[in-house]
Amino acid sequence: MKLLTKVVLGLFILATTLILTYRAINLAPTKGLPFDDKFQAIMENSGCFMCHNKSATLPKYSEWPLIGNKIKRDALTGSNRIDIYKIWKNYQNGIEVEEHTILLVKNAVTGNSMPPFSFTILRPGSAINDGEEKIITEWLDKL
Repeated sequence: MKLLTKVVLGLFILATTLILTYRAINLAPTKGLPFDDKFQAIMENSGCFMCHNKSATLPKYSEWPLIGNKIKRDALTGSNRIDIYKIWKNYQNGIEVEEHTILLVKNAVTGNSMPPFSFTILRPGSAINDGEEKIITEWLDKL
């Protein structure tokens, strides 16, 4: 077999494996969870609390050369724009969340601008699927 054929076949197998893995792990939370826990699970699994949290611990790959600075910069921008973890904590403590803040989150989720593609590459399964989007918007509507 020629080298080019081996490379193409290897890339095809890799791509297929990644797609199947992504589909297997990018699922909405189970129906048995309480509604608030579903929201929290999505925020944690999709990495929302990681970047949109003033006191978040960044992933290990934020220290990697070339991409580390971008990840740190994106996380700082995200936490400065909106602190989703604070929204969650305020909700848990019975503190009202501003309508403007709710709309920012809702627009980011329904507009498919979050999480950014560069984040989902390094964190498979973090993209928000339709089922998760529905749960997030319903949760935000009840605030």
